[in-house]
Amino acid sequence: MIKLIVSDMDGTLLAHDSSISKGNIEAIRYAQSKGVQFAIATGRDYSSLKGILEAHDLKCFSILGNGAQFCNENGEILSSAYFPKKCFKQVLQIFDELKIHYMIFTANGFYSTAEPNVVRDAFIDRCVVQFKRKREDYLDDGCNQDMACMKLKKIGDLDDFINSSIDIIKVEAFNNDVSLIEKAKEKLQEIDGIAYLSSFDDNIEVTDKAAQKGLILENVIEELGYSKDEVMVLGDGLNDITLFERFKYSFAPGNANETIKAMAYQVVGACEEDGVSQAIYMML
Repeated sequence: MIKLIVSDMDGTLLAHDSSISKGNIEAIRYAQSKGVQFAIATGRDYSSLKGILEAHDLKCFSILGNGAQFCNENGEILSSAYFPKKCFKQVLQIFDELKIHYMIFTANGFYSTAEPNVVRDAFIDRCVVQFKRKREDYLDDGCNQDMACMKLKKIGDLDDFINSSIDIIKVEAFNNDVSLIEKAKEKLQEIDGIAYLSSFDDNIEVTDKAAQKGLILENVIEELGYSKDEVMVLGDGLNDITLFERFKYSFAPGNANETIKAMAYQVVGACEEDGVSQAIYMML
């Protein structure tokens, strides 16, 4: 019997306009009415997740930063695996040398070593190409106005930043030239203490080696007293691999990465076709 449902956000639960469909919300509420818990597992931070949850009156646990944080229904951090600061300069140097833009996610906001408006515009350009989004979605009152790229602050002195009390969640780098992304991955292999993955072929997300969705979920269910067979997971990208590796009942939407679909227990409808609701009703 399923007791916990864990879903990725972008490309899985969310439609391309960052909304949760009526069908998916109804399925989640149906599951909750049966005593089944629902949780989010995403690469996002809590601030960009909060507005979506509040818009749909949805309260749930959340795994953030691909596993760097686990939060309760009120957004309070229950456990964490923050970026090892001893590796920070080395990681940034790789991206700088390859001229790859990046954003630094922290427990205290979003940062960049470059001019924020340059990184913001590059990220929006990437989203227009990769996700077919509209530029106006990132303006005031747009559906993506709360994305990290819109809130970047420039780091003045990097050493001061590293020595501060700010906890780093992840570094997210992106470039339309996929060959540069592959070169960066080769160099990142040489650094101990970190994990890295690509949600898409044009990005890399670097975290602490323990900050992986599947790893933190294993710890969570142990505390909740659930077995792995009582958990179902949903995801579409390579940052969901550790979920699919560790949990039998794994569901991929039709728009998912081919590697993820090959690993899935079942492939359901695309994110625009209420795939999450199909998976929930199938298991419950």
